[in-house]
Amino acid sequence: MMRVLKNILSQLHVYLVWLILSVVLWGFVFNLLTDAPAEKKLLLFAEVGGVREREFCAELEKSKPAGIRMLQAHSFDYVMFDEQSLLSADLYIVPRERVESYRDSFRALDLSRLPAEELSFYELDGAPCGIRVWDGEAGAASGYFAYGEGEYYLFLGANSLHAGEPDDAAYWMIGEILKMQ
Repeated sequence: MMRVLKNILSQLHVYLVWLILSVVLWGFVFNLLTDAPAEKKLLLFAEVGGVREREFCAELEKSKPAGIRMLQAHSFDYVMFDEQSLLSADLYIVPRERVESYRDSFRALDLSRLPAEELSFYELDGAPCGIRVWDGEAGAASGYFAYGEGEYYLFLGANSLHAGEPDDAAYWMIGEILKMQ
C-alpha cells in the first residue's frame, strides 16, 4: 500500500498538469457553447461603480430584437486584459469628465432613430454623440447602474455592428435604457 501511495505522490506533478489542462480545455469549450458571435450579441460597457448585469439583461431580454441572441452589460473593470471586447462594444456609459479620453470609441448618433422625447446631448466635433442618462441626481436605468456624482452619457460604439445596416439593435437598446428607471 505504501509503495502505491509513494508512486502516486511521485507523479503528483503530472496529475496537476493534466488537471490544469483539463480545466482550461473545458473552460474554452464552455465559452464556445455559451457565447454568441458579435453579430448576434449586444454589448454595453459602463464606467460606473457597479452594474446589476443579470437584472439589467433579464429586463432587456423580454423584448430583444430578432437576430440578437445575447445581451451583456459590464463595468469597465470587467475587461482587465481583454481590450478587444471593450473596443468592439455597441454602447458605452461614461462620466462627462472621461468622455474626451474615449472619444475615438464613439460615433455620431442618428437622431432619426432615437425616441422623440426631449434629450440632452454631448457633442463631439459639432455632432451629437452622447445622450445624458444621469444628471447627478436622477436618470435612466439608475436601478441597474451605480452612477457616481456628476453627469453620465450613453454613447454608441464606433465599431458597433448594430448601429445601422444590417440591423439597428443598438438604437433599440438606447430606447430601452432611456425608458428604464
